Amino acid sequence: MAPYRVVVHGLPYFCQKLPDLLQNDNWDVRYHSQQNPLGLAALASDLRRCNLAYTWGGRISMGKFLWAARTLGKTKIVILWCGSDVLVAREELAAGKSDPWVADRTHWAVSPTLAEEVRSLGLRCEYVQASFVSPVKSPKPLPAKFSVLVFLPTVERTELYGWDRVVKVAQAMPAVEFKVVGLHDDDLPPAPPNVIVHRWTEDLTPFYEQTTVLWRPVRHDAGISFMVLEALAHGRHVLYTYAIPGCVQVSGAIDAQKQLQNLVSLHRTAKLQLNYEGIRIVGQRYSREAVRSELHKRWEEIILS
Repeated sequence: MAPYRVVVHGLPYFCQKLPDLLQNDNWDVRYHSQQNPLGLAALASDLRRCNLAYTWGGRISMGKFLWAARTLGKTKIVILWCGSDVLVAREELAAGKSDPWVADRTHWAVSPTLAEEVRSLGLRCEYVQASFVSPVKSPKPLPAKFSVLVFLPTVERTELYGWDRVVKVAQAMPAVEFKVVGLHDDDLPPAPPNVIVHRWTEDLTPFYEQTTVLWRPVRHDAGISFMVLEALAHGRHVLYTYAIPGCVQVSGAIDAQKQLQNLVSLHRTAKLQLNYEGIRIVGQRYSREAVRSELHKRWEEIILS
């Protein structure tokens, strides 16, 4: 049957990386942007011919892509859950919007924690390692100035992304610079003077290189984050709501402030080094090679079943 044809659909930031990662002589992996009519036409054509559809973003209701797949008689579909999609699904489940056909597809999650949440919705779901980052060949030393990097995509989601926690800790640590990146909005949330807000950018490398710590104070997440993995690959220290090897798990503002103060003390005495454990973990578990091998294997099993 090779080459196997796979159509990738879902969150553009992640999906556009997959053809480059997974394409070879045995795998024809295609992703089309939905921002233009030509992309939509190509998506429909490839969906008609594919052996498997892979959608990055979980759901329990019938969206346009799944409706098209069902109309074309496609049954081999993998739905990958990635984080806040679970929150939306909970609301839909409470409103009685669950679709049995969607529920009967193959459901994966990007972390064990998230897989358990999806199972609580009444779906069969398993964790499959699908998150990857490119290695950083020569991570730069930690910068001379201690700073903390935080991600916030929109002011409408400040509670989910723990903005109140960032403000509280920044107020308590006025000598530390907190850099917030990712905003798409025009209106900036109120913040103390040591919080520097930056807009959305595709390449976060300069921020990682000039940052000591990535803090992800989210109230809900996938249980693993691309940004966390990228920061670890750069050898940066990471504070995260979830327990991930190479990171320090923190439960809120007080806990985060305590951990940051410890890191600041090490920094002042020149004892703070690169996060070598984080670099090692990313290289072992989240490399492109490891994810490529796993996805090809699991996809083939589904196609041939």
